[in-house]
Amino acid sequence: MTNTEDQFLIDDLLGDGAPADPLETEYMPADRTLRKVSARRRFERISQKQHLADVIGQPPVPGESIHVVSTAKYDFWTFVPQIIDWIGRTEILYCSTWTLSRPNAVELFALADAGKISEIAFLTGLYFKRRETAVYAMLLDGIRARGGRYRAFRNHAKVLLASNRTQNAWLTVEGSANLTANPRLEQYVFTNDRELYEFHKGWMEECLKK
Repeated sequence: MTNTEDQFLIDDLLGDGAPADPLETEYMPADRTLRKVSARRRFERISQKQHLADVIGQPPVPGESIHVVSTAKYDFWTFVPQIIDWIGRTEILYCSTWTLSRPNAVELFALADAGKISEIAFLTGLYFKRRETAVYAMLLDGIRARGGRYRAFRNHAKVLLASNRTQNAWLTVEGSANLTANPRLEQYVFTNDRELYEFHKGWMEECLKK
């Protein structure tokens, strides 16, 4: 990280004295763990000339996890349109990220307006809300216009959740990347498992309601 990025992360961890805001919360979900011992695993690496669908082929089947290392230009958002293409639509798209880029917000709303995402539930870090004000305002306005939910807190978790009950799809993507363009090496775990989905949904809902 650069010195600037270090300071932004410190701001998220300690706060910077900003006034109280109903869209911000000091709430932190309690520590929790989930132990999974039965998941089937696949391992993939994505190069700059490969697409996610070319490498993975199809989403994980129930009980399967796909571990991905990407040396490509892809960011965490890459999974969202691909998942939607695979499962048709998601009942709720849960997103947790430190920060977000404008092009990804634009595509998020396009998918929602096309009926591919029924509800948006979005968590970011305080850095995004306080430092990326133009993109933040666009995101918040778009989420509110579509009946979604948003909350900012001392967050650095990167998790996506998508579901489609009719296809038995309970998809979780956990990774190191933000929802921004990033040339760095990143890793992801892509899992189809309802117990894991509910595990992450639980702490996300706690934060959204505070």
